[in-house]
Amino acid sequence: MSTPPRPLGEESDVIFPRLDPGQIETMEAAGRREKLAEGQVIFSPGDLDYELLVVLSGCVEIIDGAGTSQEQVVVRYGERQFAGELNLITLEPALLTAKVAEAGEGIFVPREALRDVVSRDTRLGDLIMNALVSRRATIIEAETGARQIGYGTDPGTRELREFLTRNRVPHRFIDIEGDDGIVFPLDGEPPAAEELPMLVSGEKVLRAPTILEAATALNLRAPNKTAKKAWDCLIVGGGPGGLGAAVYAATEGLSTILVDAVALGGQASTSSRIENYLGFPAGVSGSDLADRAIAQARRFGLRTAVPERAESLRLEDGRYVVSLDSGDELAARTVVLATGASYRQLPVEGIERLNGSGVFYAATMVESRMCGSTAAAVVGGGNSAGQAAVFLSGTVERVYLLLRGGDLRKGMSSYLVDQIESIDNIELLVHTEVREVGGGNALDGIVVEDNRTGERRDLGCGGLFVFIGADPCTEWLDGALAKDDDGFLLTGVDLEVTHLGGTAGAIGRPALPLETSLPGVFTVGDGRSGSIKRVASAVGEGSMAVRVIHEYLSLQASSAA
Repeated sequence: MSTPPRPLGEESDVIFPRLDPGQIETMEAAGRREKLAEGQVIFSPGDLDYELLVVLSGCVEIIDGAGTSQEQVVVRYGERQFAGELNLITLEPALLTAKVAEAGEGIFVPREALRDVVSRDTRLGDLIMNALVSRRATIIEAETGARQIGYGTDPGTRELREFLTRNRVPHRFIDIEGDDGIVFPLDGEPPAAEELPMLVSGEKVLRAPTILEAATALNLRAPNKTAKKAWDCLIVGGGPGGLGAAVYAATEGLSTILVDAVALGGQASTSSRIENYLGFPAGVSGSDLADRAIAQARRFGLRTAVPERAESLRLEDGRYVVSLDSGDELAARTVVLATGASYRQLPVEGIERLNGSGVFYAATMVESRMCGSTAAAVVGGGNSAGQAAVFLSGTVERVYLLLRGGDLRKGMSSYLVDQIESIDNIELLVHTEVREVGGGNALDGIVVEDNRTGERRDLGCGGLFVFIGADPCTEWLDGALAKDDDGFLLTGVDLEVTHLGGTAGAIGRPALPLETSLPGVFTVGDGRSGSIKRVASAVGEGSMAVRVIHEYLSLQASSAA
């Protein structure tokens, strides 16, 4: 039979491929053939233990909001197509329902068998992985999956919404302050104030959850974290450097766990488009790059835990133990610190209360929707600011790019400057700084000043996007590792002292590249002293760290012998 039209998106051989006879044979060898009965539910929201389904005959529908008044068929899969999404790889729960719409036959492939197929058969593996990653991006854009209910101006609601967005959890935000015609997903009635924000995923309803509770329900936190198990490699920080280390460590057979305090992908995942990353001539969004890296590493057994904030590092019984803010502890033979840096805030009175309500430190579709369509101001002279200005120029009527100095090319790549100069609705204001922010519950304008003349000007805008650099997130390592005067971690030849003590490594040997003042503890990315602040550099350092880890473990083995 022919597959019925798809309500979501257009026909795409990447998102909705059809398997050839040889690929069908491979999938059948990895799984089992079963009859499909009309009305049979293949998986439901919240399911963790489900399988990829290859449809041999009949039709399977993917449904959003199944069983509710808002039920909607997202996509239909027919002959030689497969039903499944990226959570088959990431171990997250299903967020949609798969139901047999027309009886037939199919092949069920368990998750572990799917991993083997993807690893062994390069062509088929690429086809499956590209489809799963593309489907995730499509359902996020379509705002299907879980439902978050709350007041758009409520800090708790904004915090949960940012967490879901940064972790690329497909969901729809229902703003009670918005459209009067909203149909609520439970009994049709708005929830009580004390129940907000509310997170609904299938039959699971979380009322006013903490971030940890939401993460646990979404299976973003690794279970049974204990210092009794020693990992080969513990990575702290899920930005490009941490993900680079994770991919190489996992593919080289090291038991690896990665923790992050906010979301995998780090600051790079908030970039609307990275145009100078090798291999992507048309550019790539930060979230797409992060999705692909996460799926790539998890294929090879990487475990992840979010949100988990590291609080201390100590040496115990010849291994390193990292204490987490949840009260759990993780132990490992080696540690890679990819903690990155935190955004600097403008020294403007009252700006903190507008964080998330008009003042942003990332520029993605979520922030652009929150700031409205009239005007936005971007502060900064680096590539992040330039990328934000270009992106926002397509979503708002006017973009003000505020530069404290007078030369945009001093800190920004030429290709970005050329783009900015060619876009009519971007207005560059040089020698300009923000002095005041206005608005009650949300930003409605700013006051800027020419730092040469003192002349002030009012700018009406619904969004202020700040990209003025960052400070290293290394405070939790005070007293444990050597740092430079600005708090960045010293490594390799930059260390003025050799390793102290001999319990974890050779006494007095020079530090290895990327190795800190503790043997077996390495650092990559923005938190390292002297690092190049580029995504490609961080990824390169992450991959290099794994090579050095093998050298360290070899030294350990030789010393023990």
